[in-house]
Amino acid sequence: MTAATTHLSKEARYCADTFNGAVAAAALSAAWDIGLLDELADRDAVDVPEFTARTRTHPQAVDRILVALSSRRIVVVDAGTNLARRGPGFDEAFRTKGFFYWLTRGCGELFTNLTTLVRTDERSDRQMRRDSRAISVACRSIARNFFDPPLRDLLDGIDYTTVADLGCGSGDRIIMLAERRPAIRAIGVDIAPGALAVAGEAIRDANLTDRITLLRDDVLNMSPRPEYADAELVTCFLMGHDFWPRDNCVKTLQKLRETFPNARNLLLGDTCRSVGVEGPDLPMFTLGFETVHAIMDQYLPTLDEWYSVIDESGWRLADQRLIELPAFSFIFHLTPA
Repeated sequence: MTAATTHLSKEARYCADTFNGAVAAAALSAAWDIGLLDELADRDAVDVPEFTARTRTHPQAVDRILVALSSRRIVVVDAGTNLARRGPGFDEAFRTKGFFYWLTRGCGELFTNLTTLVRTDERSDRQMRRDSRAISVACRSIARNFFDPPLRDLLDGIDYTTVADLGCGSGDRIIMLAERRPAIRAIGVDIAPGALAVAGEAIRDANLTDRITLLRDDVLNMSPRPEYADAELVTCFLMGHDFWPRDNCVKTLQKLRETFPNARNLLLGDTCRSVGVEGPDLPMFTLGFETVHAIMDQYLPTLDEWYSVIDESGWRLADQRLIELPAFSFIFHLTPA
């Protein structure tokens, strides 16, 4: 019998592409972790044997990573010269690599346990684990490419000397805020030790330990403390959905006014639940984002639901930016009502 892959029916090709795409998603995350994606982005070609020897990576495993990426035309591998080059899909894959990392490294265990998690009598907190460090790394890439450009645009019209970044994750945003204005003081707040560890490393590497303070606190249950008293700007990105359901969101936004009594501006950026798209029309990230939060039994609001809580929570919408990717995403510029 000849190889089945030579003449696949349309249906079989569709299923093969679905399967291979899942493998390629994991391969893309691994290629980023070991530095291969960055080398491909910086060079015309990567000598694969030289790369594996220098990075002390397993040659056969790296070869299969490249094969998986080539199946999606992310890379092109020249077997005769052992060179790997960027494929036609590389630039977009590199730009969106944070989404793949979030899915496969940050949330991989949830999908591994999906069979158990759909059975209500077998669900447990132990099986709801996500990798907070990996999610911080993923969100850093997502924020840099998709949230930071409109965020910088909004920041140009805001004066502040002290900023608090809630859910600071990798520390990338708080570093960006500090570097934009050399005189400001910054506070990064997160509840996850893994995220704070990533942020601490980044802040040390940026030589900003004298201007940025990291605090472990629960953004969903904050209380005033001396470190928060002078913050004039508060930022919070990619965790606003954790404020919900609705009553909790109103209370959390109200409490932010109490916790940061001198805050004149709140920049809130997040991704909402999709509206009006289904199945094959779902854009990048939406399916994974909504599936993960459904597994965790966590409510995701729509954009209209967000609009409905602003006035009630003691803020007003001064400005906004709507973001195309991740789809159904926004940045609100809120000021005290």
